[in-house]
Formats: sequence, structure tokens, C-alpha cells
Amino acid sequence: MTGRSGPEGLAARVELLETMVEGAEDGLVVLDERGAVRHMNAIAERLTGLRAEAIAREALERRIPVAEIQTLPDGRTLLVSARPVAGGGNGHVVLTLRDVSEVGRLMARFQRSAETSRRYQRALRSADAAPSRPIVAESAPMRAARAMAIRCAAADLPVLLLGETGTGKGLFAELIHEASERRRGPFLEVNCGAIPDGLVEAELFGYARGAFTGADARGKAGLVELAEGGTLLLDEIGDLPPGLQVKLLRFLEGGEIRAVGAVRGRRPDVRVVAATNRDLAEMVARGAFRADLFYRLNVLTIHLPPLREHPDDVPALVELMLARLEQTLRRRLRLSPDALERLARYAFPGNVRELANLIDRLGVTARADTIDVADLPPEITAPAPALATPGRLREAVRRVEASMLRDALARYGTQELAAHHLGVGQATVARKARRYGLTP
Repeated sequence: MTGRSGPEGLAARVELLETMVEGAEDGLVVLDERGAVRHMNAIAERLTGLRAEAIAREALERRIPVAEIQTLPDGRTLLVSARPVAGGGNGHVVLTLRDVSEVGRLMARFQRSAETSRRYQRALRSADAAPSRPIVAESAPMRAARAMAIRCAAADLPVLLLGETGTGKGLFAELIHEASERRRGPFLEVNCGAIPDGLVEAELFGYARGAFTGADARGKAGLVELAEGGTLLLDEIGDLPPGLQVKLLRFLEGGEIRAVGAVRGRRPDVRVVAATNRDLAEMVARGAFRADLFYRLNVLTIHLPPLREHPDDVPALVELMLARLEQTLRRRLRLSPDALERLARYAFPGNVRELANLIDRLGVTARADTIDVADLPPEITAPAPALATPGRLREAVRRVEASMLRDALARYGTQELAAHHLGVGQATVARKARRYGLTP
């Protein structure tokens, strides 16, 4: 500002002050000692609905700046600051208005994110603390699926588990339940394809007293209601009849169920986990599954890989199965390295369930405590189809595998870092390193 004096200098200063007031990002208001507005800038004029008199009176009486948060009828949030100013023989109050609505939204979003993070940490601790049936996850695909399940457990929303038969969908549903805030509640399971169509509705939602001929005179609570405070697994959701799909969608969206023959609905607090080995998107395309129900379920989705896509988990799975079998047979069994390699190379159409059934059978039929290739069934020991150079594939695979392990161990120095580089578990690297006589 220049140092000019006189009328021209005063006019220039007034013009400059007016420019500053009107150009401010905040609303500015001047009130006299009676709380009457003497002047306000354009932004303050747009921020209407203020309780200015009370805060101005408090600032004048206490002779100190006063601030408070005010919410306008349109939902905006303002930070109103009142500062008493003495001048011209009369007391005045300058109000500063700042729209902090976005700040409030950001804080709310931060608090929600923080709470989600806390729930995720609690879910992670719960999953590691006391798993009733541990999930073997040494391979990268299974580690990713398990981590996704724990993240889903922290969010109290429906989860859709997709995978072939025997990939462990029920096991993952239990993990989600045990890692969630609902772990103290019940975990119930229903196979939607194993119940006759006419009974599915009563099984899920229950029925009222005298709802139909042969019904229990007292009525019956359905599985949804019995799972109050816990988790309900709807296995084989793709087999749910169309009429029940509508009622399930209504429950997922509105939270209300109505028993067969009931006049009033109920609102049980239940989390739904759905599982299927069918292609729901393809079923939607041909009209066999409701699109709106599919979209409602397909929010938190976990794809479980077939066993043939994570053969590195076979040794650990076999070890776990043999340990459980020991408690039943009172006999400690083991597999020879060659037998274990044959199992790891087999495709297992029935996935982990087929492997578990095979280990149970071998535990009974094996002639010695060490299960060898001769004890395995023919479908596993059958030679691979002949190639142009028969008999060379196995040795070639071993040479490539040994070379990759040797290079990774030499480059990274430890089995842990080598495993991370190769995308497998450390136990896999340790086992194969022993097989090929390699050390870091």
C-alpha cells in the first residue's frame, strides 16, 4: 500500500479493504453491539440461516473471541468465529464464516477407514489365534485367497465363494466367520441343492403354527433365524429355486424375512456367505439365476483355485491329513518322496476332498508305515501320455527346477528370499533344496 494521505489516499485504502473483504474465501460479517448486521460480504450472504446474535452477544459480553460449529438447514456445516472490535466509540463484532462441510466429510471418511482397519487387524488376530480347521496356504494362490477372506471377514457384508467341488469353500466360510466380529455367534450351513424344492423355504425361513398339513403345531424357526448374531453358509446357491431367490434378495436388501404362513416379518441379524461351483454369470445370461441377486452377492467375491493350480500345497496337506489320521488309527504313517511327487503331479479332479479321501484309504490299505508308489491307485501311477522323447520329461523338469532353485539361492542367499522371488512358500524351497542337495 502506498503512503498517500488525504482524500485520495483514504479512498484508495477503502477501495483496497473492500476488495480484500469481497475477495476473501470466508464469509465476513460485521455486527453492532445490538447484534444487528452492519455489513457482510458476498460469501456471507450466500451462507444463510446463521444464529449470529447469540454468538455476537457472547463475544461482546465476554470481550473475547468466540467460535462455534453451526449446521445450516441445507446440511452444510459452518465454523462461526466472533471477534469483538472496539472503534468509533461503539462496540462491533466481526464474524468469520467458514464452510467446513467437506472437512467433516473427510473426517467421517477417515474415521470409517480407521474403523475398517481396526476390524481388519482384529480379524487377522482372530484368524491366527484359534483356527478350528487350519487352511494350508504355502502357495501364492492360497495365500492370496486366505488374505482376501480375512479382509472380507472385517466387513460385515455378504461374501460369495466360487470354486470347483472340493476346493474348501466350507472351510473358507468358517474362516470368515471365526475371523469376524460374529465369531461368538452360531455358524450354520445349508446345502441348497440337497433339500427338496417344497421344503427349502420352510428350512430357510421357518413356518408359523398351522402353516400347512403335517407342520409342527408350535411352528418352527428357520436357519436364517437360528443363525441370529452369527453366519449362515448357503452352499450350492446356484441350486436355489427361483421363488426363493426373490425372498433371499429381499432379506439381503431389507433385512426382513417372513416365515411360511406368518403374518408379520422378522429382522434377524445374520451374515450370509454363499458358495457355488457353478458359473453364476452364465446362469444369469440364460435366465437360470436372478441378475439382481447375483449382483447383490457378487460384491465380496473369493475365487478358490483348484488343487492342480497350487500343487506346492500337496505335501503340507498330506502331512496335516496324516497327523489327523494318526489319532484314529493309532499309527504314524508317512509318504515316500516318490509317492509324494506322484501326488503333487496328479490333477485331482475332486481337489482337496479327493486327496483327503485318498489319504484315508491309504491309511487303511497301506502295508507298511511308509506309503510308497506301489500303494497308490492306478490313476495316479499311470504313466503320462507318450511324447516325442518318452521318459525325458521328468528329468527335464527336474533339471529346470534344480537350476532355478540354485540360481535363486545363490542370488538371494536365503531360502525365504528365494521363495519370495520364485512365488512359492519357504517350506517348498526347503523341501526341494533338500531333494537336490542345494544350500543357500
